[in-house]
Amino acid sequence: MTIPPVTAAASRRSIAALPWAIALYWLSVFPTATRALRGWRARAAAIPDPALRAHALAKLADERGSAEGAAAFAILAAPARRRAVARACVAFEVLYDYLDALTEDHPTLANNRQLHRAVVDAVDLQAPIGCDYYRHHPQRDDGGYLRALVTACRAELARLPGRAAVADQLARAASRAAEAQSLNHAGMRGEHGELAAWARVNGAAAHGLRWFEYAAGAGSPLGLLALIAAGSRPQVTDAQARAVAAAYFPPVGTLNWLLESVVDRADDDASGNHSYVAHYGSTDEAVARMVALTRRSADELARLPHGSRHLLLLAGMVALSFQHRAAAHEQRDVTAAAVFAAVGPAIGPFRAMLSLRHGVARLPRDEEVTRRVPAAAG
Repeated sequence: MTIPPVTAAASRRSIAALPWAIALYWLSVFPTATRALRGWRARAAAIPDPALRAHALAKLADERGSAEGAAAFAILAAPARRRAVARACVAFEVLYDYLDALTEDHPTLANNRQLHRAVVDAVDLQAPIGCDYYRHHPQRDDGGYLRALVTACRAELARLPGRAAVADQLARAASRAAEAQSLNHAGMRGEHGELAAWARVNGAAAHGLRWFEYAAGAGSPLGLLALIAAGSRPQVTDAQARAVAAAYFPPVGTLNWLLESVVDRADDDASGNHSYVAHYGSTDEAVARMVALTRRSADELARLPHGSRHLLLLAGMVALSFQHRAAAHEQRDVTAAAVFAAVGPAIGPFRAMLSLRHGVARLPRDEEVTRRVPAAAG
């Protein structure tokens, strides 16, 4: 397949920008994300209800890489607003992951929709924060944790000079994501007719997608993170916000959630949770669709302002998807090889960094070693 000239040029620029992006991330963005996550862990540890506390702490531990990846969208931001964007993206991702745990635990549609109102409230500065998010949930006392996540995201958004230009697209993406996630989790242990009908009515075919591909893309938070970053630039226009939204949804978001589904396939099959990739007729078909989506995503992103940076984020997202601690299986390995090849040379440095990061993360922290010594001595 011939690579379009715009995409090829942006890819070359992205390779050239890799040292800058890596330095920026590790020296500025990552420390900001680490401080933010430390704060959210302290808040989660103080949640009064033991079940909610366990969900919050487990997600912060298991999905830390996702929050660190979300912060990476700050490389798109105006320099003066990078830390604000990193904090907003971390807060939003932590909120999103926490809701995922709550809706899997109690997957009724009423509960899912009520909880996911927090997704819209987090990015819509005009929406009042007076909702009882836990109205249909069996546990309620989170000590203000969920509302604090919403408030923190809004506070950082309020600092961004281009927030008005991205406001409509953020609200649309948040509403779409909230409904997709609500319907997906409501049917996670059964049929998905309502989710399929919703996807078809909302234009899956018009986007050249099957219903489950559209639903997957709608549920991904990546478009929201990109729009938050776009809002950091005072010169951003409504047209540019629409272009960012269209580039990320559906192609990038669909690829993101399908790759997550590939990685989680064995766990989903064992638990009965909904698997998007299970709707494909074969592994070959699934891989072909995801390779096509990778190329389509790259073409769309390359045409955006700072397209080379968007392509780096695409490479990082693909690499991060396959760093999750899940059982290896044939579909994952075949998909990884094909999608890595479609991304191109930029994938290599990200795979190396994530492997190193994963290895370092497994080393015991100083305080953990200190706690173990007396026990061993005794």
